[in-house]
Amino acid sequence: MAYSLDFDHMVRGRDVGDVFRSIESWVRDQKGSVKESSPPTRIVASHGRALQPLGWRKDARKTLAFDLSASGADVAVRVRVTPAALNASDVRMRSDEARANWGELLAELWVRLGDTAAMAEAIQNPPIDWNASLRQAKGSLLGGAILLILGIAAIAAFAYPSPLMWVGTGISVTGVLSLMYGAMAFRSARRHLAMMRK
Repeated sequence: MAYSLDFDHMVRGRDVGDVFRSIESWVRDQKGSVKESSPPTRIVASHGRALQPLGWRKDARKTLAFDLSASGADVAVRVRVTPAALNASDVRMRSDEARANWGELLAELWVRLGDTAAMAEAIQNPPIDWNASLRQAKGSLLGGAILLILGIAAIAAFAYPSPLMWVGTGISVTGVLSLMYGAMAFRSARRHLAMMRK
């Protein structure tokens, strides 16, 4: 089953057809392409670059499915964002960051639809605790460093063709991956915290 994240927004004082046309226009301006269109209630579009390997980024390849429904004088918009299949596991691991990044992307659309405070709200009140994310990133870096040292020690202690040498290799690879993800999460948390302080 595909992994996805849902976003809800209420567009105030706009007609559902007008909101639908604005979403289509925004998708084109974002260099996305409409894959399915059922005016004025549903639009499905692809967005992002296929060559972005970091699936949680704003510009990563994903599918945006917009469902619109009139609610009195307002329009309720539900957006389901589904990452590309190759990025789904990475996005699942970094779901908080994906939610924050994609929330900022959609805030650009909400501003276009008249919610002038949407971008500041997305940056100042993200759906993620960046301080907790920073602490987790530091833990990943420490754990990765320990695993890498243990793996290298196991490789050095047990010469080829010992099966324990392969265990050491596996531990080393896990350590390197933990260091890599920890470093990316650390950088991202620091960047977002700096944006919030501006």
